[in-house]
Amino acid sequence: MIVLGPLIIGFGCIVSPPEPQEVWNAWEEGLSSPLGTIEAFRTAMRGEILVAEYRCFSSDWKSRMGISQVGYREYRDSLLAESPHLIWALSRARTRLKEGPGPNRATVWATFDGPWIEFSVRFQLLREAYMEVHAAGRRVVSEPLDQTATQVRHDPDQGLLFAWIPVEDLSPGQEVETFRLETEWRIDAIELVTESE
Repeated sequence: MIVLGPLIIGFGCIVSPPEPQEVWNAWEEGLSSPLGTIEAFRTAMRGEILVAEYRCFSSDWKSRMGISQVGYREYRDSLLAESPHLIWALSRARTRLKEGPGPNRATVWATFDGPWIEFSVRFQLLREAYMEVHAAGRRVVSEPLDQTATQVRHDPDQGLLFAWIPVEDLSPGQEVETFRLETEWRIDAIELVTESE
């Protein structure tokens, strides 16, 4: 659930786009930690890199909100209409991590205490299994792993682990060149909090 109240300030705010090195640094860690995800999201917002912003959200959030990559701009525009100074404030906010109720959940607080405005944004994050498959010289799959459809078998005699993962985007006879499986921290909810909780 997204809950954002308006950030109303009676003066103009300018947010400079990130330098290329800053973008590189934010994405070098990428989505491998909760704080890394928030830093990547803040940097992408400052640079209006919508593909990168959208990638920071969990597949559960995208499904709940009914927002595709194509519809993300409309969502972002409505978010900034409600909170026009959100990018400016987030770019200056301090972040702190609060561990979640389990190993796959976390909360990151972004707080800004300025002379004209004080706010906190609570980001709820979850860790998702993610796979990437390259075939025929191109990336054919780059999506969260559907763990309910994956079958795993362990062969202790050979010390191997076999996984059967359904991949619909491969043509018959197409050979997989690379397969990468990792976990990434993704934003599952954003909430603007007016008082410290």
